[in-house]
Amino acid sequence: MKVVPVISILLMILVFSAFMTNPSFNGITPGCAGGGCHSLQSGLISVTPLNNLQLQVAVSGVSAGKEVAGELVNANNQVVHFVNSTNDNPFILTAPQTGQYTVNAGFKSPALRWSSATINLSPTTLNIPTPTATGSTIELFPNHPNPFNLETVIRFSLPRTARVELEVYTVHGQLIKRLTGGHLPTGIHSLKWNGRDDEGRPCPSGIYLFQIKSDDHRVVRSMILSK
Repeated sequence: MKVVPVISILLMILVFSAFMTNPSFNGITPGCAGGGCHSLQSGLISVTPLNNLQLQVAVSGVSAGKEVAGELVNANNQVVHFVNSTNDNPFILTAPQTGQYTVNAGFKSPALRWSSATINLSPTTLNIPTPTATGSTIELFPNHPNPFNLETVIRFSLPRTARVELEVYTVHGQLIKRLTGGHLPTGIHSLKWNGRDDEGRPCPSGIYLFQIKSDDHRVVRSMILSK
């Protein structure tokens, strides 16, 4: 058995994994491995707050279809969300809660060129719409906050009294939590999910689907549990 090549391969995998899961635009590692190839260039990005703690990040100075990337850093200098590589420009970063954040984003040409912007997410900048029950069908609104840690709120509207089932599934279609199942009156309803299954066990971080069903209507949305 050749031990040295195996160890080398394992080290390469560990380095690659660290780069993929913990990007850092404002340092010399990972990515450049201490080579100092990062180039800070002001004015490359613009950041626009959207609903539900989302930020739209646009990178300028790059041709259409070229890969861009970015990260969202909180006040404790922790990366809370990142897009490691995407052809979408602009792209979306999502904050776990309100507060001050730094957006670092850029592209490689061939060395990494990046820019930085600071934004303060407050309840006024979120501009979360207030739903109204004016439609003729069931409406399922985005959960808030999203991503969430301890708890999130799911809202929906009913045009008439109906039997409703609101359930949470994994992305593989496994039912993990039934939030309600019964008749509810017309209007806006809010339910909370604490990130636990029907047995009270905490669910792991990841993407989950929440589905509302009533009569012949069904609406599905996704949410992110981040611990």
